[in-house]
Amino acid sequence: MAISITEDYPRVSQNHLRFTIDFHSTPFTTTVTSAPKVVRKWLRTTLYRYARFRHRLVVGLGVQWRPASYRGEKPPVATLQLCVGRRCLIFQLLHSPTVPNLLRRFLKNPNNTFVGMWNHSDKKLLFSSEHELEMGRDPVDLTRHAVSRHDGRRLEARESRKTIVRECLGVDVDFNERVGRSEWEKYKLDDEQILYAAVDAYCSFLIGKDLRAWEL
Repeated sequence: MAISITEDYPRVSQNHLRFTIDFHSTPFTTTVTSAPKVVRKWLRTTLYRYARFRHRLVVGLGVQWRPASYRGEKPPVATLQLCVGRRCLIFQLLHSPTVPNLLRRFLKNPNNTFVGMWNHSDKKLLFSSEHELEMGRDPVDLTRHAVSRHDGRRLEARESRKTIVRECLGVDVDFNERVGRSEWEKYKLDDEQILYAAVDAYCSFLIGKDLRAWEL
């Protein structure tokens, strides 16, 4: 299997889970939590490890939301995904009482370049969330800048995530839209949801780094 997920044991707590995801023979870690202190520690560790890139830090970013209950409802943001290097975080915003100030500063820092695919509404969604998270600048939409690793051609902006990842990274990833539209407000996310969210953020980070997104 090209992509697999394994939970790391022993568990730290019920709201601090760690997983190892094997992405085409490259492992990366994913932390799933609703605890502000865990988010704070994840950020501190990440910023320490990647301090040499502090003026051009690329961050894969993703947002998942609870499906709308009725037409016209603005669905609340359920999770925020961040990925730097081989470290990913899934922060369950809907279940968190507060957001650490370190995360607020991280999102507003103009030296951090946040990247994703089809993310034109992420900044607005985060600000409209219960925690009113602000981003210092718009995240880079990689669908507008993706270049094929095979022949150097610029990809069409309408290409799917699967096509962009295959052309840019040379691997096949099935982004199941059924999972993308699933119940992200659940306290216990299932393995399919964790894989979907983490792999999306990880692929965004890899593509953004290759494209030197801080220069876009």
